Amino acid sequence: MRGFGFMAASAALIGLAGCNQTEGKAVAAPAVAQAAPQPSQVMQETFVDCIWGETQGSGLSVWSYACPQAGNTHMVYDASLPGFALEGTYDGQTSRSPAIIVFKKAADAPIESVLAEARTKSPGPHTAECVLARPTYDGVAEGIYHLVPPAPVKAQWEAFASGEGDAEPMEPPCGDLGEQMVGDHVFYVLDGDPTTVLWVNFGSEIQPFEAASIRPLNAG
Repeated sequence: MRGFGFMAASAALIGLAGCNQTEGKAVAAPAVAQAAPQPSQVMQETFVDCIWGETQGSGLSVWSYACPQAGNTHMVYDASLPGFALEGTYDGQTSRSPAIIVFKKAADAPIESVLAEARTKSPGPHTAECVLARPTYDGVAEGIYHLVPPAPVKAQWEAFASGEGDAEPMEPPCGDLGEQMVGDHVFYVLDGDPTTVLWVNFGSEIQPFEAASIRPLNAG
């Protein structure tokens, strides 16, 4: 099972919050347009001939690559999640793979307050017992959580996922939003919006979306 750290998304300021004094009256400073997020060098080198652009939905903005020559893979807003999915067409069949799922909570509530909803969205053989917990591998960023089963089940799963020869085969214990054979599925509170918890699917290879670009549409 692959694990790696993740830097949580950082929402930048869209406008100036200061004010000027003109003839004794407070005047709001003019809004300053924010530069569009840009892909990393490795993303540019990976997604050649793809188009960088923005997708909006659920009050959020995310930037990603659309790749017309690779199954027309592109990011779409999917209200049924709610969140964002990667959509592509292969062998004449169009399908979607959830990339970002949006959960809402009270601003002062802990991330664990979305656990019941996460369980509902992620049926699995042990989902009813799964909890949101900090990953144990080195280098994981602060604020990152995984949906994990109880310790005995987790030990069995990790033995199977790591390829131990005598490990009994099993399905992902916490369903699709929990730990998988490869890749990293993480939960975290969106920087700049304490009412939003995101589940992000980083897959097993570099993804065409930039998680650090996710931000509230009204940021600033």
